[in-house]
Amino acid sequence: MEFFPDTQKLDEKRIIVLREQIKKHDNAYYIEAQPTITDKEYDELFRELQRLEQKYPQLITKDSPTQRIGSDAVKEFERVNHDKPMLSLSNTYSEVEVRDFDRRVREALPNEEINYVAELKYDGVALSLKYKDGKLDCAVTRGDGFAGDDITENVKTIRNIPLSVTNLKIDGKEIINFEVRGEVYLTEKDFLRINELREEAGEKIYANPRNLTAGTLKLLDPKLVSQRPLKFVCYYFDSSEINFNSHHENIKIIKQLGFQIGESVELYSNLDDVFAFIKTWERKRNELGFQIDGIVLKVDSIKQQEILGTVARSPRWAIAYKYEAENAHTLLKDITLQVGRTGIITPVAELEPVFLAGSTISRATLHNADYISERDIRIGDTVVIEKGGEVIPKVTKVVLEKRTPDAIEFKFPDVCPCDLKSPISRLEGEASYLCIHPECPWQIRRLIEHFASRNGMNIEGLGEKVVGQFVELGYLKNVADIYSLHQYMDEIKNLDRWGEKSTDNLLEAIEKSKTASFHRVLFSLGIRFIGEGSAKILAKQFKDIDKLKSATIEELNSVYEIGDKMTESVVQFFRNDKELEIVERLRTAGVNFKLKEEELVAKDMTLSGKTFVLTGELSSMSRGEAKSKIESLGGKVTGTVSKNTSYVVVGDSPGSKYGKALKLGVSILNEEQILEMIKN
Repeated sequence: MEFFPDTQKLDEKRIIVLREQIKKHDNAYYIEAQPTITDKEYDELFRELQRLEQKYPQLITKDSPTQRIGSDAVKEFERVNHDKPMLSLSNTYSEVEVRDFDRRVREALPNEEINYVAELKYDGVALSLKYKDGKLDCAVTRGDGFAGDDITENVKTIRNIPLSVTNLKIDGKEIINFEVRGEVYLTEKDFLRINELREEAGEKIYANPRNLTAGTLKLLDPKLVSQRPLKFVCYYFDSSEINFNSHHENIKIIKQLGFQIGESVELYSNLDDVFAFIKTWERKRNELGFQIDGIVLKVDSIKQQEILGTVARSPRWAIAYKYEAENAHTLLKDITLQVGRTGIITPVAELEPVFLAGSTISRATLHNADYISERDIRIGDTVVIEKGGEVIPKVTKVVLEKRTPDAIEFKFPDVCPCDLKSPISRLEGEASYLCIHPECPWQIRRLIEHFASRNGMNIEGLGEKVVGQFVELGYLKNVADIYSLHQYMDEIKNLDRWGEKSTDNLLEAIEKSKTASFHRVLFSLGIRFIGEGSAKILAKQFKDIDKLKSATIEELNSVYEIGDKMTESVVQFFRNDKELEIVERLRTAGVNFKLKEEELVAKDMTLSGKTFVLTGELSSMSRGEAKSKIESLGGKVTGTVSKNTSYVVVGDSPGSKYGKALKLGVSILNEEQILEMIKN
């Protein structure tokens, strides 16, 4: 397809305008927290830019907003030296040591005025960002302080990090080559959401936001990193292009360049104000929505910092005042068991209510039997509840000096705590006990809640309380019973807080759920270890429930991203007669158990004999979907570009295959062109 020069010039100008608009809106949303347009309007701008860049892939630049996932997975990270060492701060937990720090500073700088900058100490992962010609060039972890790992492609996925900076001039000099440093972190809300999804999938939850952040940054696939809503806060600026006088002024420069700065950055001339700042944020830290573990105090003058220098690997001009981990002592009244939808049994500490970290705590997880035995936790003990780097409070240890002879050792029972008292077992190589009885009422409730949830079948009106009510009344014994609730229509209408309209709305939502896509149905079944992503993969691979049901271990293991645990879980699910009976009842009720016809049937074989290579991300479909469509029309999709390749399809963030195609003279297709080719 050829494009008229005038049209191309207009499109080029539009690309520039769109990039600037999106960049401005990103700053308003991610930095200022004051969005100026709706999500829908933003998405329309972003899609327009994607379409134009796919039309002219030669115009894609590294700093385009579409390039936030700009690389395929890597085998390992390259080691990069820091221009200046990334020093670690000396820590203290006492005001006396802060005063000693101040005394040493004043002795080294006699007769000079000393000002301090006080900042919140974000509990995240240190990161260095280098910009060349105004564009993000390199992102490096702290490492050993002298060299770290190049994780640039992962960092590009962090939405509040600018890929390029605004025009900023200081003393007539444009600032385009510089380094900033800061912390990558996760909010508590996002951390809890990630853990909820993992728990639903029967996967191990993460301990705290910092560990999850560190692990995410070291993932080898940027696409996986992009699924975690990481954020970056900046506290350091350095450039050879200008002379610096003040750290506090540098923070202002950082903000002008479009970076997020700390929640509170204050300039003080005396220690009394510093201590007031420390105490204020110790009291208010639970209101922030993210983790801090203290306050950083820095000498403001850059010249004074240079005079003070460093000792070992720590600067003499800065110190970190660390807050003690928040904890409280309380009585462990009992240990109860909680059964999840996959049958995993979790011990829970029932506590004498105690106020901790902004809320009253009466329950805390004890994780599993090993956790209890390793810490010798007994019913009747006085225990320490901590919420230091953790979002979720936990029992950390026993106050042994307060143990009484009445304290009772806890032993895991042999049966489930439900009314059926069915046997429980501990799977080989796992820490948790499991109840596998298909009629366990606790599992039934959790599984029905999961089935009806927004990420599942999205049955509005069938929430936790309603599920509990219907299970107690005997209306629901498994997920298939949802589609028989119409039989109890008259009874439901007469229940407290129910009526004809609310009953009709519920039944309508249930009926609507029958058309849910196959992968959502598969996820909703609650097969252990099968989350939303793996359900999509299995649905695309096997296309209907019968093919999945009859799949062998070898066939399941051969599917990319389906591991041994998932495979074993799927096989066990379809060997269970009770589960098979529920699946058949759902099928009889009209629930969708296969990919839709338009996803399976091709109208012709127009691409027969053609070979395609896909590179980059497509906005209207995944590469897997494009591959399936091409193959359904008789085409062949391979992973290597050669002189025999018919077409290379170029999406967002094209890789090295695009360059090879240009060298070999292989025909290039943008997304619009491939869509035209494969449309029915």
